[in-house]
This record gives sequence, C-alpha cells and structure tokens, in this order.
Amino acid sequence: AFFLYSNANRQRVRDENKGIAFGQVAKILSTEFRALSDKERKTWEKKAGKDKIRYQDEMKDYVPPSESDSDSDEPKSRAKKKKVKDPNKPKRNQSSFFLYSNEVRSTVRTENPSAKFGDIAKIISVQFRALSEKERKRLDKLAAKDKERYQKAMVDYNATL
Repeated sequence: AFFLYSNANRQRVRDENKGIAFGQVAKILSTEFRALSDKERKTWEKKAGKDKIRYQDEMKDYVPPSESDSDSDEPKSRAKKKKVKDPNKPKRNQSSFFLYSNEVRSTVRTENPSAKFGDIAKIISVQFRALSEKERKRLDKLAAKDKERYQKAMVDYNATL
C-alpha cells in the first residue's frame, strides 16, 4: 500500500519541494502515509490487494527466459555509484595518534630520507606507543578539543540542511 501511495504522490512532493534529495522525498511520503486516516489507508490497501491479485495472475502464465538467451556470455556487473561528498561538511576530528603523527612526520622524514610512506608510519607508531604519560595526556586533551570542535561544527552543519 505504501509503494502505491509513494508512486502516486512522489511527483507532487517533488514539485512542492524543489531540489529535494531522494531520501527526503521518501521521508516526507512516509510521514504523510503514517498520518493518513483509516479510511484513506484502506483505499490504498484495497488498491494494493487488487495489484497483488493482478501480479499473481500474471505470474501463473510467466515463463522465465532460459539462461542461454542472453546476448553475451559475460555476467552483467553493476558499477556502484560513488556517493558525492559535500564540500561544506566539516572535517572529522583527529585522534591523538593522528595529531602526534602530524607533529612529528616531517622530522621523522628528515631523519629517515630513504624510508617509504609505510615505513615512516611504522616508525611514528612505535614512537607513539613509547610516549610518556604526560605527553600522551597532552595529545588526548588536544584530541578531545578537536572532537568538541567537530561535534559543534556538525550541529551547525546539520542545522543548515
């Protein structure tokens, strides 16, 4: 019943809310459907029942195509669509390790000029594990401040959506 309601009202919701994302359209339709009176909902449920009967009648006569009917022997693959990132979204908070890594990477690189990127990361990791308790607490405080910054920025960002 909900799918029939959605199909019937999707264009109306898009017209009322120009430039709205697909997910937002679905949320609006879902809210509207839940708010329908029992009488209105029953009309959609009747339509769904009729559609179900129609589908079952069609499926009685359906003969699936044989697998050799396809044009090519290769299986079809669907490429996943990459989610578009919002450039205005705040950067995530950094952990104490990443903060430490950013501080010492240049010095480690100059001390080990022949080291590759992965080797530099291993050296920094060993140094981080060997840090004193005082230095670790300093980095943890910086990470906590960065986390608060991120959370505030996300609240502001979500308020603009």
